[in-house]
Amino acid sequence: MEAAALVERFLAYVEVPRGEADLTLLNKLIDRFQRKVRWENLTKIIDYETGAARKQFIPPIDVYVNRMVTQGYGGTCWTIAIGFHWLLRQLGYRVHYLYMDPGHLCLRVDLDQPYYVDLGYCAPLFQAYPLHQSFVAADDRETFTYTVAADGITIVRKPGPTKTLQPEPVKLEDMVPFINRSNDWNTSPMLRELLIFGYIGGIPTSLTNGTVKQHFPDRKIERELGPDELKHWITDKFGMDFALYEQASGIFRRRRAQLDGGAHRDGSAKSEE
Repeated sequence: MEAAALVERFLAYVEVPRGEADLTLLNKLIDRFQRKVRWENLTKIIDYETGAARKQFIPPIDVYVNRMVTQGYGGTCWTIAIGFHWLLRQLGYRVHYLYMDPGHLCLRVDLDQPYYVDLGYCAPLFQAYPLHQSFVAADDRETFTYTVAADGITIVRKPGPTKTLQPEPVKLEDMVPFINRSNDWNTSPMLRELLIFGYIGGIPTSLTNGTVKQHFPDRKIERELGPDELKHWITDKFGMDFALYEQASGIFRRRRAQLDGGAHRDGSAKSEE
């Protein structure tokens, strides 16, 4: 499919019409993407063997858009940042990659000033933020503190890890070692569990193996799902293709069994994304 048609499919899915490449449109795209597109590592798992064979783990843009539009999948930070970078370039934005240590890819968009854009962090970031200005973003799940200082930019998530953002653009080809590391089954934290995150009715919701967590204003709900409930949540709540989930789950269990010497994880394992 040609680039123009892919752009139209992408925009139709997030329900944002074309417009001038300005901050207003950028913020609409970010907001709709965050609320509609699922962060998940299932496609990462599915793509591993093909990616390892061709030494290119990021799926082609047409595969990425098709999975998003027809199957309800998004990816992890690498795939999401690369896909959104492609879209913004097609729409006429000046956009660059930024690297966050240790191991995260996000974007810089240059308009009247440089802006920080991050769609693959499972954080409450529903707009672009001036790259060189501190801010705090929060929801019922977490607080995200972005601090600009003379010695760099630090991101602190509560709960969650602390990372350092490099404000100067990086080239995607220079990120290949980091992408490869994120696809190493022996060491990557993104390949230890089956992970999905998204906003269900505006509520931050995660599914880690068979455990669903929802963060409401007045409470947090966490519970194990039975097989029928799991299918219901994936298909009806997250709006994702269950056959793809089953494919990823089968690959995951096989590879974890190989790595763990015959023992694989069941649905009881939990993690914070």
